[in-house]
Amino acid sequence: MTVWVPAPFAQQGRYMASVLDSIGFRARLKALTMESYFAKVLDSRSRAQVGYWGWAAEFPSPIDVVQPVFACAGFVPASPSLSRDPSGFCDREIDAQMERAAALQAVDSSAANVLWQQIERELLFQAPMVPTSNRRSVDFVAEGVGHYAYHPQWGVLLDQLWVK
Repeated sequence: MTVWVPAPFAQQGRYMASVLDSIGFRARLKALTMESYFAKVLDSRSRAQVGYWGWAAEFPSPIDVVQPVFACAGFVPASPSLSRDPSGFCDREIDAQMERAAALQAVDSSAANVLWQQIERELLFQAPMVPTSNRRSVDFVAEGVGHYAYHPQWGVLLDQLWVK
């Protein structure tokens, strides 16, 4: 088994390979330049099995995070420039649920959130991708700083701060 990573993440790749080795797989590392990595793992002809992948939303909503990657349209075989899902995942039932949740988002966001949570549980059960980390931010603020505001996507909102 080969663990694919962009070269700046080689340390994380070595760790992932060691974990795979410890559970009985014979893993090796394949570190690529940042410029070539994503095109390679998004190309189904590469047959990448394990690798680094991450994404961020334009705004904190499953419609911007889950659907673009895990909808059937997110994977186009042998077309790295059109694909957003390196796993090649496609489940027509989940796809239909995502369409319903997206339509519901505009009229009943609470009901849509319940449906998105169900979709996320189904995705976790099928495991087209296995989460290994989740970014966490810590901000230190001096006593003289006021009006600290944190946004889940952008972090501390610097334009909102004031200093005594």
